[in-house]
Amino acid sequence: MTDRDHEASAFRRLFEAEESAGLAVLDTAGRIRVANPALAALCGAVPAVGQPGAALFVEESRGAVAGAIAAALAGPPAPAVVAARIANAALPADASFEVACRPLRGEPGALMRVVDVTARRRMQAQMEEGARLQSIGQLAGGVAHDFNNLLAAISGAAEAALARTPEPETAEDLRQILDSAGRGARLVRQLLAFASRQALAPRVLALGSAVEAMAPLLTRLLGARHVLVLDLDVPGPLARVDPSQLDQALLNLVVNARDAMPEGGTIRIGLAAVDLAAEEVAQGAVIPPGAWAVLSVADEGAGIAAALLPRIFEPFFTTRRGQGGTGLGLSTVLGILRQSGGHVSVSSEPGRGTAFRLWFPRSEGREEAQAAAAPVAAESVARRVLLVEDEAPLRILTRRALVGAGHEVHAAEDAEAALAAVDDGFTPDVLVTDVTMPGEMDGIGLAETLRGRLPGLRVVLVSGYAAATVGEGLAGKGVRFLEKPFRMSELASAVAEA
Repeated sequence: MTDRDHEASAFRRLFEAEESAGLAVLDTAGRIRVANPALAALCGAVPAVGQPGAALFVEESRGAVAGAIAAALAGPPAPAVVAARIANAALPADASFEVACRPLRGEPGALMRVVDVTARRRMQAQMEEGARLQSIGQLAGGVAHDFNNLLAAISGAAEAALARTPEPETAEDLRQILDSAGRGARLVRQLLAFASRQALAPRVLALGSAVEAMAPLLTRLLGARHVLVLDLDVPGPLARVDPSQLDQALLNLVVNARDAMPEGGTIRIGLAAVDLAAEEVAQGAVIPPGAWAVLSVADEGAGIAAALLPRIFEPFFTTRRGQGGTGLGLSTVLGILRQSGGHVSVSSEPGRGTAFRLWFPRSEGREEAQAAAAPVAAESVARRVLLVEDEAPLRILTRRALVGAGHEVHAAEDAEAALAAVDDGFTPDVLVTDVTMPGEMDGIGLAETLRGRLPGLRVVLVSGYAAATVGEGLAGKGVRFLEKPFRMSELASAVAEA
């Protein structure tokens, strides 16, 4: 056997063994001389000898592939890689391929190489989706924070006016204002959930037990036309999550599933411990390998169109605007999972239903009991209060409410002014401060600085939003947290109980 024969034999072995790409040797007319098994698998059948290489692809791709083949047959330099789609009806709708051709060495013809890049394109699309949702979340969080400041001022002014015992008609109008401010606050909380800026109280839960406890409420919510089926182990795998937020996510998904089947049907809630060996693409993110507890909610409805899937987690996006949909349910679910360190994935097939999967990092050890509520003070004690709030209307209203409750109050517009007041001789018993303020120091930094100088200082933090690091573990540090908008009576109680 000659050296050329040895070389041809080695090439054929490599050609046949290649699994990462489909290969085809083309003659000088661009027709297939031989194809490897990997290309046959991509095409769903062995390509016919003598068939034009470009004929393997859908009509929209054939021109680009034919151009790449012609360039390779014309000789170096090798042309750029072209995107194409193989004409195989069994492939998924988003299947993507890259095709490259180069001249054969030592003989006329070309080698065509076809690579399946579907997984890479999906991951790239999800990362772009994740960046887009993150930008929307930052915007939503900022808007929610400022809106909460406005609601706090509105409800505070209404409370102050009610305290002056106005005539009945005016009092009724003021109560309506307070009720509307409360509804606005609930709307803002959903935006904060999407922005992952809620104050959480997470603990290690057995997810199966938590879902089972929620099942009676879900059954009553569904009514007679819908059947709820639970497929879960009790107590089930453990995960660290805020119980109320888990209930909220589950409630939102079950309501969505119910609305997807107006004529009735079955909703299945499943739970599984999943040891993910390789990363998996989810909505706007990539789920890394590891130990996960996966909670699923599946319906038998009409499904979600592929064109709508990238948008379903956007705040205020809904296909049921006329039926009362707000478009905040799924965005809230996504925010809750992200703030809990998890992910959401969804699969849907038109006409066959939709399944949402909630991925929680699995916890080891034992379930944590709910922390006991802090004791309420038996009587109100007058305090010296340092109030720090950059919103002037809210600062005036808050000061008035605290003075009315019998406290001595010094009000400051930022951390620098608050420190100056202490330097001038005001020694507070309680610091009431907004978390987010203009200037170089925020409320948490101010609290830490003043506690270094006044070790017995009590702290009440207020904010239009709070990151998990602000909301967790405050009670153990002698710090209270109030989410705006709050009632002035709640603030007065927090100061009295400090």
